[in-house]
Amino acid sequence: MPVADALAILDAVPTEQVPAAILRLSARLVAAPRPEAPDDLLTVEQAAALLRQSRRWVWAHARELGGVRSSPRKLLLSRRRVLRWVETRRTG
Repeated sequence: MPVADALAILDAVPTEQVPAAILRLSARLVAAPRPEAPDDLLTVEQAAALLRQSRRWVWAHARELGGVRSSPRKLLLSRRRVLRWVETRRTG
């Protein structure tokens, strides 16, 4: 259905039913799945700055934080997963 037709249908809603129509449309909007933003990969230095910890601490907690070694001396961490880890510590 073209947008103009859908808007014309809304214009035809009787005044007494406008609040119900708004409620129904709002519920659809809230229930609609939202695409997730792309996840950034952090270096140890970036994760340490984000967590306000030392690089050594990040290496020691790499498994907890979901770190992935890309080489023996390089570790990458998902920003989303690190932030989720922080959130569980605040609420838990």
